Amino acid sequence: MIPMATVWPLGIFFVSPQAAEYTIIAAQTMSTAKRSAAEFELDLGRYELRRSGSRVKLEKKPMELLMFLVSRREQMVTREEIIRKIWRTDLFIDAERNLNNIVRKIRTALGDDPDRPRFLETVVGVGYRFIGPMRVVEAQFPRAETLDIPIDETSRSIAVLPLVMAGKANDDEGVGIGFADALAAQLGKLQGVVVLPSSATIHFSAAVSPKEVAAKLATRFVVHGAIRLQKGEWRLSVEMLDAHSGRVCFSKSFDTSLDRFAQVEGEVAREVARALKLPLNAPQQRPRHSRNPLAYAEFMRGYKLSGSGDPAEVARASQHLGTAVARDPNFALAHATLSFVFAVQHFESDPTSALLEKAEFHGSRALELDPELPEALVARAFLVWGPSKNFQHLEAITDLKRALSLQKNLPHAYNRLGTILAHVGLLDHALEMFERGRPFHPKRAVSPSVVQVYGWKGEFERAAEVIAAWREESPNNKYALHWAPFPAMMTGDWDAASQCMEESLAAAPHDPLMISMQGLLHARMGKAEAAMDCVMKACSYPQSFGHAHHSYYQIACIHALVGRPETAFAWLERTVNTGFACWPFFLKDPCLENLRAMPEFGLLVSSLQAKYPDHLGLL
Repeated sequence: MIPMATVWPLGIFFVSPQAAEYTIIAAQTMSTAKRSAAEFELDLGRYELRRSGSRVKLEKKPMELLMFLVSRREQMVTREEIIRKIWRTDLFIDAERNLNNIVRKIRTALGDDPDRPRFLETVVGVGYRFIGPMRVVEAQFPRAETLDIPIDETSRSIAVLPLVMAGKANDDEGVGIGFADALAAQLGKLQGVVVLPSSATIHFSAAVSPKEVAAKLATRFVVHGAIRLQKGEWRLSVEMLDAHSGRVCFSKSFDTSLDRFAQVEGEVAREVARALKLPLNAPQQRPRHSRNPLAYAEFMRGYKLSGSGDPAEVARASQHLGTAVARDPNFALAHATLSFVFAVQHFESDPTSALLEKAEFHGSRALELDPELPEALVARAFLVWGPSKNFQHLEAITDLKRALSLQKNLPHAYNRLGTILAHVGLLDHALEMFERGRPFHPKRAVSPSVVQVYGWKGEFERAAEVIAAWREESPNNKYALHWAPFPAMMTGDWDAASQCMEESLAAAPHDPLMISMQGLLHARMGKAEAAMDCVMKACSYPQSFGHAHHSYYQIACIHALVGRPETAFAWLERTVNTGFACWPFFLKDPCLENLRAMPEFGLLVSSLQAKYPDHLGLL
């Protein structure tokens, strides 16, 4: 039940003693205060703003900023404080534009006038001050009375650990990991709370305490437990720890069997939702995992290896997953995971058709078995947004949005959606998707693929920072090596660009993506003959680790820079027709300067603007 506020004379009202720090005192007349207090209500537990009892739609970042400003009512909060609080860094955001946009959304939700503010006052050049009346309803889950817990995503985040096997048993069957995966998937439907996917927790050993896990993953709540096989039945004990207060939010035990695990997972999910006073909508319609114990065990072995990033381990993962679907042909999640693994292998290491055909078969089978399985929708999006399907942007966007509406904690979906939106020119929305995927990463890091957004927006310094961090973490990653020369090349630092280019070519000397990048560097430096030699060489190699449209774009730029605008435009059209349609970059890239006066260039840009409107990027 939502606690009712008590309204006192002189416009003073309180929610509860525990919520006193958030209570708003209306500095207006009593009648105005009563009217305003009844008008807007900020519910911290439900993570929503209400007006006269009706929910007001407000996105995540605007909601976070509103909560922060309300908690500092009547105080001036600087823009720098806001950036540190809401983003914790300005490395991955365009601070000014993003903050202005968020403030505008808050004012729209409150019906506030910036010229005559009733709620949110601008302190020009410095920051903002919340001045209006607002009833605040405190969150209902336990919190430490002696700690000032900040209102950020850390205080609404959950990690689900694999169950620990008690006694002498080991987890060869993957029971503990499977339970964590299914529970995290169900909790991924909760609104107003970040639930880390099981991929973030499956590698923690039983020796690491829940409190240590919370600290390492920057989460507040940890669901953990143990399981024991006793006389043919599983004895399961689960609890949820509030790491901020040290309290146990709930503790429960079950006696069950493997074929009844789905019911237990659902019951624990409901316990978590009750503890957080959050509704758990759309209950699981069917078991997530196979009831065949051998298929279940093989799937768990493959699932654990599938996200390693090591080609040898990923190959082993596909073998385990293949065995799982052979033992249970109706195991939808195994088909979807196998499809995704084959699609990634095809794209990153084996461009032949054999893996692609396998990926398509298992993806289709997964959707036949469960049309609403989020992982199956993500797998299909990876396939339709690829060279074999000629980059079907709209279809892939639809699948990814649908998957995220069913389950929020799908980092691959956010990252792929960000990449696709960047390719069609919706760069601000692309950046938002990468940011929305950040909380589900174990280190709360943005995918390095965000470099595309910064590069194509012309923010070369930020692009260079992302590339440097990427290369430090993955020195041999070919995508990082491909991007490495780009910022220096675009800013005229020929020595730095040439050094990076040498390293890139050493990693992939026969790849058209690297060779055409070298040609572009030559063209930028005025070496037309060397640039055209690279074009000829790039066109002689049929296969690339990357998407061909980026090679085509670099070739278009080379032709433009050496004074061949008609040929350049033909390559630019080929670029667009094969999947790269980032028209804002076309308009600002200095390499294409002598194409912009061509009527056909204007028509191309106009057609792309119409085909990929701004609302396409809304989630």
